Amino acid sequence: MLKPDYLLKYLSLLLANPVLVIVLMLTTLTSGCQKNDPAANAQSPPLLPVKLQQIGTGTIEESSEFVGSLEAQQKVTLQPQIQGRIESILVSSGQRVQQGTPIASLSLDQAQANVTSSIAAASSVQAALGTAQAEQQQAEAQRTKAAANVQLQRTQFNRTQQLVTEGAVARQESDIARNNLQTAIADLQTAEKQVAAARAAVRQAQANIRQAQASTAAARVSLNFKQVVAPITGVVGEFPVKVGDYVNIGQTITTLTQNDSLDLNLSIPSNRLRQLRTNLPVQLIDPTTQQLIGVFTQFTASTPQFQIDFDRTRLEALNIDFQQAVTTLGTAIGSQYVNDFTLGQRSYRVYVQADANYRRSPDDIRRLYVRSANNQMVPLSEVAKITPTTGPSVISHYNGFRAIDLQGREASGYSSGRASLLGFFPS
Repeated sequence: MLKPDYLLKYLSLLLANPVLVIVLMLTTLTSGCQKNDPAANAQSPPLLPVKLQQIGTGTIEESSEFVGSLEAQQKVTLQPQIQGRIESILVSSGQRVQQGTPIASLSLDQAQANVTSSIAAASSVQAALGTAQAEQQQAEAQRTKAAANVQLQRTQFNRTQQLVTEGAVARQESDIARNNLQTAIADLQTAEKQVAAARAAVRQAQANIRQAQASTAAARVSLNFKQVVAPITGVVGEFPVKVGDYVNIGQTITTLTQNDSLDLNLSIPSNRLRQLRTNLPVQLIDPTTQQLIGVFTQFTASTPQFQIDFDRTRLEALNIDFQQAVTTLGTAIGSQYVNDFTLGQRSYRVYVQADANYRRSPDDIRRLYVRSANNQMVPLSEVAKITPTTGPSVISHYNGFRAIDLQGREASGYSSGRASLLGFFPS
């Protein structure tokens, strides 16, 4: 119990300090709540048992579905190498043939006529060579006779000159001897020109013989192309021609498809390119039976390569056209088409490329030269930087997108059209 005088003194102190009044009221309220709330005096709930489990490591796989197309690994178009009329077709469309099997036979009447004509032309130029050689011998004989006559007329002229000096003969005889000597010299010069012309005719005849022999050999080779044979083992396609049709060189007769193994072309986004690797686990799934078939790929993104960067500022400073530098590099390391030429009734293409010994290493690239606009030869090492790197050796495309080739087989009893691809990419 507080005494009345003490209580009054305490209340006056509280009124002088409002903060203490508030704190006292809060303390009083809190104490009251604690006394009136039975939950505050209750005990805390008991702890529940928890089971712990050991955390392990593993591989999380992410799967994606892609639509692919199955294509034959190899397909060739059969074309004749000579002109002729189709004499017979020895196989039928859809038939499976082995390498070296005759597909069609051509009637080579024109080729045989070309051989006969070439042989006749060779005989003709051979006869012309004999005539030229005979004319050369005759011209050489005339030159020998003319040379002897010159020697005789010179001796006669010297003798006449001596007699004129001694007064034994008239000077007129000396003039006649001089004229005879000059005539003999002119005849000798003419004979020498005839010998030179005869020798040139012989050389031309020999060149004609070589050309005729080459034409004959080429015509004989054409006879060996009477039959069109299968270059690979595969299935014969459709024949756009029939027996009796005349075909030219390069015209399509049929196709040959090798489909023992099929290539699966997929369109995979480029942002997943680095997730691809050799022996990537890929599954080919039949949508009906869900049967899995193994599929593998030879794709790798770690093939050693060299990246060549041209310094455009340096090119401009040296007055070198960028396209000229790229063309020089592409021609030497790759190749560039020049023109065509015909030899023995066959057409050949000409390409320009550096020899293999001069394009084996990056140092060979640095030793290449490019011509500037000032007609100066500048080494590529001055304007190009070569950096070793890695990447895919071949980048395929499907429907305009970068793709990789996967190989696999459909299940026994199922067609390739019933297959879809499920690819797994490591996370």
